Amino acid sequence: MKGFTQTPEEMEEFAEFIEEDIENVQRVIGELMSEDIDAEFMVHAKAETVEESAENTDMEAENIIKTLVFIGEEPVAVLCPGDTSVSEEKLEKILGSEVRMAKPGEVTEATGYIVGGVSPFDLDIKVLMEESILEKERVKPAAGSRVVGVSINVDDLKEITDPDIVDVSR
Repeated sequence: MKGFTQTPEEMEEFAEFIEEDIENVQRVIGELMSEDIDAEFMVHAKAETVEESAENTDMEAENIIKTLVFIGEEPVAVLCPGDTSVSEEKLEKILGSEVRMAKPGEVTEATGYIVGGVSPFDLDIKVLMEESILEKERVKPAAGSRVVGVSINVDDLKEITDPDIVDVSR
């Protein structure tokens, strides 16, 4: 295990988040290990936005993958690069129904994860991946927490999430 340093205040904040999120982080660890996926977990300061995540992890925003949940006829997860957003118009054409962004409670109900820590792994809902993600080599989706991400090869991300590849960004 590699070490990292924190002030007492930072460690207290980290402990609160990881305590709240530990089951989801373990869920992601289990999924990646069961599929024998080569990935690295990144523990970082709390990130509420892509910009904060990029700053806290030294990853470019375009390589940070948001897992966004939309509600249509059924919930759907959309993997989208951090430097863009989902076009609801395109998504509605793809799904053939009206959609809206899921509310926090709906996100948790559909995925088991909390907003800001939604991982694309081990989902029981349809998963779509923005096609431009395939142009990247390594990306960082959330690992079930706002303080833990996972650095993963794009091919492995595609394999483990089994998404429909779509043009859905703005």
